[in-house]
Amino acid sequence: YDIYKEGVSTKKVGTKEFADAVVANLGKKPKTLAEVSYDKSTPLNLPKYERKPLRDKQLKGVDLFVHWPGFDTSEIGSILQKLDGEISKLSMITNRGIMVWPRGFKETFCTDHWRCRFYAEEGKEMTKDEIVRLLSDAVSHDIDVIKTENLYTFEGKRAYSLGQGQ
Repeated sequence: YDIYKEGVSTKKVGTKEFADAVVANLGKKPKTLAEVSYDKSTPLNLPKYERKPLRDKQLKGVDLFVHWPGFDTSEIGSILQKLDGEISKLSMITNRGIMVWPRGFKETFCTDHWRCRFYAEEGKEMTKDEIVRLLSDAVSHDIDVIKTENLYTFEGKRAYSLGQGQ
């Protein structure tokens, strides 16, 4: 933080010294810069909120965020493919935003937090019931799902991010 005297830094100081300088100058008017004044009787003029019209929203898939302490991306891929069903299939796994399965590099540093993307198969529709099935099957396979995120399109435009390399 810098100490300011008439709009110009005079010396470098730490947080405590900066706070002391602010307190010492409370109530004083600026000498170099223009004074700012806010009239307390002026009403705040906010635009009227208008709800946007509904748009065509389609559920395309779901990301299951999984806690898994391993490092072998082939192993976690095999574990998660156990959740594949008639409607949805595992399409990719990312770690720290980088796709690590099915195509990845062994050199990628992976943490224990994995994003596992399931898409509806071609010609099939992803449903909330399918997401419930995925979660139920994850529990039966001892897969620790810590969060989910539904993947939607609006008016046919993707409203979710791709994994790097996807």
